[in-house]
Amino acid sequence: MYTQCIVMVPCTQLAGGELWTPFPALTDALRVYNHFKCFRATVAATCRMSTTHNSFHNVDRFDWRLRASSRKRKPPDPNAPKFFKRKTPSQVFIQEGEPFYDAVAAYKKRFTELIDLEQEEEEGVLRERLSTWSLHRLKEEGYCLTGLSAFWLQATQFGRPVASFSLGPGVILPDSRFENGTQVLVSRIDPLKEEALRGSVVSTDESRINVCFLEKHELEDGSWRLDVGTSNLIFDRMRVAVNSFNHDVSSQEAIETCSDRQLILQGTHLRDVFLQTFDPKQVHIHQALQSPDDVDYPSHQGLDHGETVDKGKRGFEQMGAFRDDMRIQSWARRYAEIDPLVIEGDPDLSGLNKSQIRALAMMIGQRICLIQGPPGTGKTKTIIEAIRLLKVHFEVPHPLLVCTYTNVAVDNLVEGLAAADVKPLRVGFGEKVRASLLEYTLDYQLERHPLQPILASVVKDEKYLDESLQDLFISIAEHKRTKSSDTPKSMKQLERLQWKYASKERQLVAVKARKYAIQQEMLQDVVSNADVVCTTCISSACVALNVVDFPVVFLDEASMSTEPASMIPLMKGSRQVALIGDHKQLPPIIVSREAATQGLDISLFERLTEEGVVPSLMLDTQYRMHPSISRFPAAEFYNLSLIDGTIDAYGNVHPRLYPPTSQYLLENNGNGNRPSVIFLDHGGSESMKDRSRVNYNEAHIVASIVEDLLLNNSEIQGYDIGIIAPYVAQISLLTRLLKNDAKYKQRFVEVLGDHRAMQLANIEIKTVDGFEGREKEVIIFSTVRNNNGGHIGFLADRRRLNVGLTRAKRGLFVVGSLHTLKAGTRTRRSETAGAVVKTGKGAESWRRYAKFLDEQGLVVKLSGDTLARALYGNLRAARSAAGNVLQG
Repeated sequence: MYTQCIVMVPCTQLAGGELWTPFPALTDALRVYNHFKCFRATVAATCRMSTTHNSFHNVDRFDWRLRASSRKRKPPDPNAPKFFKRKTPSQVFIQEGEPFYDAVAAYKKRFTELIDLEQEEEEGVLRERLSTWSLHRLKEEGYCLTGLSAFWLQATQFGRPVASFSLGPGVILPDSRFENGTQVLVSRIDPLKEEALRGSVVSTDESRINVCFLEKHELEDGSWRLDVGTSNLIFDRMRVAVNSFNHDVSSQEAIETCSDRQLILQGTHLRDVFLQTFDPKQVHIHQALQSPDDVDYPSHQGLDHGETVDKGKRGFEQMGAFRDDMRIQSWARRYAEIDPLVIEGDPDLSGLNKSQIRALAMMIGQRICLIQGPPGTGKTKTIIEAIRLLKVHFEVPHPLLVCTYTNVAVDNLVEGLAAADVKPLRVGFGEKVRASLLEYTLDYQLERHPLQPILASVVKDEKYLDESLQDLFISIAEHKRTKSSDTPKSMKQLERLQWKYASKERQLVAVKARKYAIQQEMLQDVVSNADVVCTTCISSACVALNVVDFPVVFLDEASMSTEPASMIPLMKGSRQVALIGDHKQLPPIIVSREAATQGLDISLFERLTEEGVVPSLMLDTQYRMHPSISRFPAAEFYNLSLIDGTIDAYGNVHPRLYPPTSQYLLENNGNGNRPSVIFLDHGGSESMKDRSRVNYNEAHIVASIVEDLLLNNSEIQGYDIGIIAPYVAQISLLTRLLKNDAKYKQRFVEVLGDHRAMQLANIEIKTVDGFEGREKEVIIFSTVRNNNGGHIGFLADRRRLNVGLTRAKRGLFVVGSLHTLKAGTRTRRSETAGAVVKTGKGAESWRRYAKFLDEQGLVVKLSGDTLARALYGNLRAARSAAGNVLQG
C-alpha cells in the first residue's frame, strides 16, 4: 500500500488552513483549491483501504496505482502465474424485491420480443429468397454457388474445424456475396429440402472459400452448394447481453476465489443509468429524439450539458473506472472548463479545438457520457486522443475496448491509433481487415508469439494421439467381433488394447489441457501487450476476448447500432462508457417493420440523448469538407451550429481541400475559382431490376467522371474516389462497368494507360448506408431516380441525404434528374380518384438542395453535344492523339 504521494498542484497549504497560490486571479486560486481538497479527500480514503493486496485478485481487478502492462519496460516476473483460469459465472436471476428486479424484467421483455421479431423477419426473407428465386437468379445475384468440392484444412479457427470449398484447383470463383463473416448454408441440392449444414466464412481468395463449422462432417465426396444464410450468432449474442442485466458485477468482483482463478465478468456497473427509465415507478415513453423528417436540430442545451439528475435521489455513482486516480480526476475537471486551467506536466493538446478537449475531459472523467459528432467534426480523432491520453500519458492499467458498428470504421481507428504511438489490437475476421493493418491483428500476433512453436508441437501430439485412439478403437471393435475373442489369450490381448486406449486417452486429456494453457497464456500476453482492443460490437463477444474484462469502453458509430447490439461490449464488466455518434445520420438498419415501429431502430445513443440525463457534449467544428461542400448540409441538418475549421483567419481554404481538376468543374469567370460541388443533370430514365432500381445512362456518366478524374489529377488514386448510390442494382451495375466489363477495361487502358487504369480496382462503390462514417477525397453520388412522376422512394430519407452529401473532402459530383428530385414524391400516386401524393421532409430537403444548386450556378445540363462530350470526349481525344502519333 502506498503511503507517500506527490501532488502536482501549484499551491501550498499554510498553517491555520490559509491557502497560498502564485496565481493572481482569485478565481484560479479557488479552482486550484477545490482540486487540492478533492485530492486530499481521495488520499485519505485510499489510506483507509485495506493494506492487503492480492496480486491475482482484488475487488477492482485493475489497481489504478499500477502501470499499464503494455507500457512496462522491465521483464516479466518469472514467479508470476502463467495465466488466470477464468470461468463464466453461473446464470443468475434477480429475485423479486432485489434492486432492479422490475426494471430488468421490463427491459428483457421489451428487447427479447424485438430481437425475436427481427430474427423471424430475417429468416423469412431467407426462406422467401430460397423458395421463390430461381437457381439462376440466386447465382447471378451472388447468393449461391454450386458444383463445389470440399476438404478439411489442417488449420482451425479458434479450435473449430475449417473446410475449403472450390470449383477445382486454380478455377476462379464468380463474384458473390460470400465475404468474411457471412453465414452460409451448405447442402447437396436444396437447403430447403434437406438438412443443411451451417457455417461461417473465415477467409476467401479468388478460387477458394474457407468455412468454419462447429464440428466436422463428411465433406470430401460429391459436390456441394453454398447459399448465403442468416446468422443466429448475432441474435444469440444480443440475447445474452440483454440477459446479463441479471448479473451484479460488484458481487462477482467480490467473490473470493483461488489465487489463480477469476470469473469472466458479465454485466455492467451502469445498470442504474441504462435501466432508469424502465423502472415502472418512472413512467417514460421510449421514443426517438426526433422524427427522421424533423428539419430542426435540437437546442444546444439539449446536446451539450452535464448530468441533469439529482444523484442523491437516483443513487448515481459520480465517477467510473478512474474514480481513485487523482491525476486523471484533476486533469478532467480542469479541462472540462471552457477556459481550462493548465499546469506543468499536462499533455500537449494543441492539435485539438475547445470542444474536442472538453469531450476528452468528459470521456475520461465521467462514468458515462455522450459525444455528439456531426460529419467531419473529428469523432475518430477525439477517440484516438482519449486513448492516447489514458495509455501513453497516464499509463492506466485498465484494459480499454473500442467498438464500432462497421469493420471499416474499426480499421480507421486502428490506423489512427498506430500513427499516434498507441498500440492497438485488431480483433476480427482476417480479410475484413485492411491489408496494411494485418500486423495489428490478433491472428498475426498469435502466429508470431514465442510460444507458437511449442503450441504447434503440442497440436502435433494431439493429432497423433487422436489418430492412435481411432486406430485402437477400431482394433478393439474388430477384436470383439472375432469368434475366438472369449479365449484367455484373446481376453488378455483385449485387456492390453483397452489399457492402451485408456492410457492414450489420459495422455490426450493432458495434452489438451496443456494446449489450452498455452493458448490462454498467448492470448493474455497479446491482449496485455496492447493499449486498446479494437473490434465491432458483435465481435467483442468472441471467445478470445474472455481472457480479460473491459471496465472502460468507447463505442463509436453508436447511433448506427441497435441497443441490444450496443450492450454486447458493455456487458463485459464495464464501469465507464463513452458513446459517440450523430442521430442526424443513419439509424440502425432494421429488417422487421414491426420491430422498427416498436423501437428497435432507436439506438442506445439516441435513447440516452432523448432522456437527457447522461452528460452530453457536441463537437462543433468540421474539418473534413471544403466550405462549399459543407455549406448546405450545415444549414439544412444542423441549423448552422457548426463552425467551419477548413478556413483560416483570412478566409482562405486549406490547400489540401482545393477542388480536383475536371471538365465538369469550370472556373468562375469572376473570381477564377473552381467549384467543389457540381450537379450533372441528365434525362436518362430509371428502370426496375429485381425489386431494385437502376439507371444505365447515369452509370455511364459516372464512369466518364471517374475516367476524367484519373486522367486529369495525377495525385488522385483509386482509393481516393468513392461512388455512392441508394440502390443495390445500381451498385452492381457500376461495379461491373468499372471493374469487370471488357469493353470498358479496353477503353480505360486506351484513355488512361495501363498503369492509371489499374487504379479503378481500388475505387469503393457502396450504398449510402455502406458509406456511413467514411470519407473520400472525391465522392460521386448517383441518385438513380428519373421518372415523370417525381418518385424518389427511400431516397427521401433526410438522413441518407445528409450522409450522401457529407462524405467528400475536395469534390462532390451529384448525378441525377433535377426535375425528379424537385418533384420529390415519396410514394406513387394511387389510381383511385382524388388520392393524395405523399411527400416527406426528405423530399423537401432535396427541393431545397436543388434550389441551392441553381442559385449557386452548380448545375450542368447534360444533353446533346454536352452529353456526348462528357461520355466520349476523353476517348476521342485519346484516339486522336494516338492517330497523330501513328501519322507522325
